[in-house]
Formats: sequence, structure tokens, C-alpha cells
Amino acid sequence: MNAAFFWKMVKKEVDRQHTSFEWLYQTTRIPKGTFSSWKNRSIIPRADAALRIAQALKVSVEYLLTGAEQQNEPSNPAVHAISQAVPLFDETDVQVLLATVQAMAVRYQQK
Repeated sequence: MNAAFFWKMVKKEVDRQHTSFEWLYQTTRIPKGTFSSWKNRSIIPRADAALRIAQALKVSVEYLLTGAEQQNEPSNPAVHAISQAVPLFDETDVQVLLATVQAMAVRYQQK
């Protein structure tokens, strides 16, 4: 696996999400110096650190390593739309909101 590709993908996601590496350092609680060392020495982080980076960016580690989208999870456009509209919501918040809206739809269809 190519460390340069991993860091290119991390940068791509940071840019795509209009965030910053400073935010990523704080969110992952991985010091800036550690990130710099990994990048400058072309090192892919240990699995636990790579997972924290991926989780902060809401992508899979596989995506950061290969660029391939994760195929084993069904795509749900409603969940994606809610996540994009309300970026402060985490996955649990999105699922609760989606379940609430679906329950309301059933309720109103019965009337």
C-alpha cells in the first residue's frame, strides 16, 4: 500500500468537506507533529489511528487506502441528504430522524 496515496486521499477529503487539518488533529486527538512525521516519512498510520482519521472524515479506511468506495453497505440517499443538510448530526441522529419521518409518513397515510 502506498502512503503517499493514503495522505492524498486524506487531503482530498479534508478539502472536499471544507474542513482543515487543524480540525482533523483536534477531532482525532492525534498531534500535528505525529501527522507531519507520518506524511514526511511516507508512513501509513497504525490501524487504530487510520480508523480514527477515517471516522472523523466519515469515510472507510479502505477508501483512504485504495480510493474504492465501500460496497458492503447499501446506499441510502435519504440518510446522505440528511447528513449533508445537517452536518452536526452524527449517524445515530440521522437514523433517529429518518425513523421518525418514516413513522410519521405511515401515520399520515392511514388518515
